Amino acid sequence: MNFKTLSSNKKLTILLFLICIVVAVFFSINVSNKLKHIRTEGWSENTQPFNNYEYYDAKIKSDFLVATDSSHFNKYNALFKYFAQGAFEYKSNENAFISYPGAISSRGRRVNALEGFARFFALAASWLNAGNSNIIILDNGSYNLKETLKAGILAGTDKNNIEYWGDINDFDQRIVEAVDVALGLWLSQEQIWNEMSLQEKNQVNSWLNQAINKQTVDNNWNLFPVIIAKCQEALGYANTENLARINTVYTNYKTKHYLGSGWFDDPPKGIDYYNAWSIHYTLFWIDQIDPNFDHEFIKTSHSKFLSFYRYFFSENGFPIMGRSICYRMAAPAPIISGALLVPEDISPGFALNALDVTWNYFIENNALEYGTVTQGYFKNNLSILDPYTGTGSCLWSLRSLIVAFYVDKQVPLWSVKKVPLPIQESDFNITNNDIGWSIIGDKETQTISLKIDKNVKNSMHQLNNYNFINQLQEFVLEKPSRPDNTKALYYRPEYSTENNLFLNKRNKKNY
Repeated sequence: MNFKTLSSNKKLTILLFLICIVVAVFFSINVSNKLKHIRTEGWSENTQPFNNYEYYDAKIKSDFLVATDSSHFNKYNALFKYFAQGAFEYKSNENAFISYPGAISSRGRRVNALEGFARFFALAASWLNAGNSNIIILDNGSYNLKETLKAGILAGTDKNNIEYWGDINDFDQRIVEAVDVALGLWLSQEQIWNEMSLQEKNQVNSWLNQAINKQTVDNNWNLFPVIIAKCQEALGYANTENLARINTVYTNYKTKHYLGSGWFDDPPKGIDYYNAWSIHYTLFWIDQIDPNFDHEFIKTSHSKFLSFYRYFFSENGFPIMGRSICYRMAAPAPIISGALLVPEDISPGFALNALDVTWNYFIENNALEYGTVTQGYFKNNLSILDPYTGTGSCLWSLRSLIVAFYVDKQVPLWSVKKVPLPIQESDFNITNNDIGWSIIGDKETQTISLKIDKNVKNSMHQLNNYNFINQLQEFVLEKPSRPDNTKALYYRPEYSTENNLFLNKRNKKNY
């Protein structure tokens, strides 16, 4: 074809076509470069459930649910081994990461795998602290907890290792996970920390130290550098500047966010179960690590908190609301710690009952799968999964077990007779004026309802479902796209153990 002999119209058409191709290529390259910054790290990767996981999922239900009152240690021993099995199956080559199956968070797959390691490590450390065996016997061999966890910590804190956890920045999820690493080291210091060389201890401390002076979210995150620095101090790495900083952060946090009667405001959402599974959980450990830090306030606020919170639990769960729903099995953690911290308020038998009904309820309804905790209320449910929640996140549910193994070493827990919960004895209707919540129990139906004063005129908002639009956005952008369910989780006037918000009417065990 001779371009010179073509008509003007044809020349113009060809020119426009070429321009369109150039623009399309430029646009494609530009969009591709932008998507690289949007795309979640590790989005295209996937972890498959380990072979024969169905057997272990069925076995834990059998071992845990059919156990008698005289064998509580056996059932919780079986539960720990279930999680140890999952950790062993999904651990990385250098042991610094545990990559569970499931939907990843906006933080990316490596951070999710760090979560998997850190959150299991805290449980394993409490297990070791209680004097339990370091060797876990599995069907396909044995698992040396101490050696595996120590290797993982050293790999994760070594900048020259392929499995280095990464530098810690402002508002970094690694700050959260550094808490469990530090706590785990404090709990297992005889088994792991004391076995490290001075060079190894310096390396681990250097990584933890990055978390102390970083900016955090202005909520329960304020307590994270406090507990990390206290663990460092207890392990022989006291830093005067760090301790001065955390004293200021801690004082400001209490002044700004403490509401009274043991409850804290927790921005950006407000009052929710983070009071239980993060705030009072962390305060308890700070007090155990350094009883001289703020003992009177921690003990008194714990007592006041439990005077109301003790009414929330039943054999049908508790009236859950708020974010991070998949942390649900951690809800009884402050009741367990109360048996040690405020024994005049919480007996070991009461604590055991609250722990037991919670784990029984969720295990019976399939909240454990693939050797880990599901990402939902019962089964996996992306409708209620926050963008920051990934494959290892839901192991915050283990926090009630972490406290339980620790408490049992000092106050016999597994061998005591259960003490009835309030709902098992009578009806009740109790109001906490400091937070505007009322808790109402009906003994006959075993239903517990939570009523929120400020929401009294609101609608009973329903969940927005994870749908095709969410899936399409995830396909294009390669990042989590989950529905905003703030209204359903925070603005309803009432939440109940009937939990119609989460349960499919046709099959109440669907979620």
